[in-house]
Amino acid sequence: MRFYAERPIRLAGQVLCDVLAIAWVAGFCWLAGLAKSAVLELQAPGHRMIEAGGELRSTFADAAGTASEVPFVGDDLAGALGRGGSAGDVLIDAGVRLLEAIGLAATGVAVVIVAFSLIPVLAVWLPRRIRYARAAGQAVAMRAQGPDLLALRALTELPHRRLKRVGTEPAAAWRAGDAEVIAELAGMRLASLGLRVS
Repeated sequence: MRFYAERPIRLAGQVLCDVLAIAWVAGFCWLAGLAKSAVLELQAPGHRMIEAGGELRSTFADAAGTASEVPFVGDDLAGALGRGGSAGDVLIDAGVRLLEAIGLAATGVAVVIVAFSLIPVLAVWLPRRIRYARAAGQAVAMRAQGPDLLALRALTELPHRRLKRVGTEPAAAWRAGDAEVIAELAGMRLASLGLRVS
């Protein structure tokens, strides 16, 4: 397989297309990072919930400790306040779940954006580049063997209007072994791929 042409104009076009494809994907990856960061900013309430839950639990624990020193009802009061501390645990758990959900959503948004950017690259750019690489690789191998196969490939793959430039019956000339027509057809096939004749 040959990924790039030998002629400068075709080569420059291929390099430009490759750079644009890479820049397209890189740009969308950067955009995905920005989107993920923006979604992660929504985690602020979750952090506040965790902090508030911790403070609530600590406050109830301190109150329970103080209440336990009250004569006669101290133990009952401390137990009631101790159960109130579980509200802080619930708040902390809710905050953690919120953080996890937002983190998952942020990752999902980033993945969708990157996947969207890959659709045109995988559907258009990559198949064209692979087709070119195969065709150019085969043409280079045929060029080393002689012009006959290249001329035949030109007859089967080039548009009829281009073949008419060679003559009114290029296929008949190829079958008859007309060296001049065969060389011209081979050159046309190589030129269509941006390759040199020799």
